[in-house]
Amino acid sequence: MSDFLPRIVLGSRSPRRRQLLAQLVGEERIEVLPPSSVEEAGFDDTDDRPSIHRRLLEIARAKADDVRLQLGAQRRADGIAAVLSADTVIVVSLPGGALGVLGQPPEPDWQDVVREWFRDHYLGRTHTAATAICVVSGSGLIRERVVESQVTFRDQDPEWLESYLECGESVGKAGGYAIQGRAGEAIERVEGSTDNVVGLPTEAVAEMLDELGIDVD
Repeated sequence: MSDFLPRIVLGSRSPRRRQLLAQLVGEERIEVLPPSSVEEAGFDDTDDRPSIHRRLLEIARAKADDVRLQLGAQRRADGIAAVLSADTVIVVSLPGGALGVLGQPPEPDWQDVVREWFRDHYLGRTHTAATAICVVSGSGLIRERVVESQVTFRDQDPEWLESYLECGESVGKAGGYAIQGRAGEAIERVEGSTDNVVGLPTEAVAEMLDELGIDVD
């Protein structure tokens, strides 16, 4: 691929998102520039799908705005095809019909929290992985989307869960698990994009880049 093709700036600290984006556009076209702030809006006041989607989009948009500000007007207009940001959460059903959002497990008690998540929401049940994507072209055109995938875990014995917690995979992962890691052993099926569960729905990203006139591999 030509070195002269404009770069896509990925506003994320996630190596998995970088790998997935590289499958679309090539590693050489990616520039990683994480948001300068790690502070994000929470989900305490969201309890249904529309409000969760709105908050996810707000977070992804705020990340993109942060990165664009870091780039400055000159770089945005010269050699940058787009800024891409995303945010992934796990959405589970709560008693009474409301929905709850599970982000990254809090430290230092992450093992207790993730153990509860697996027992109450995952094992033998189906939940939703939701990712908001925000793509802003160099000229300022915006495309936004929320993609959902349904993930079903098999029931597992307590020994498997304790072994899983001991491996430490849950730290820093939305919902406390990584489908591409040990948790994959217990997943029965995924309805929708598996890449979405990892953190970047590549098919949707390709469509959004195409809408903005940006070539992909």
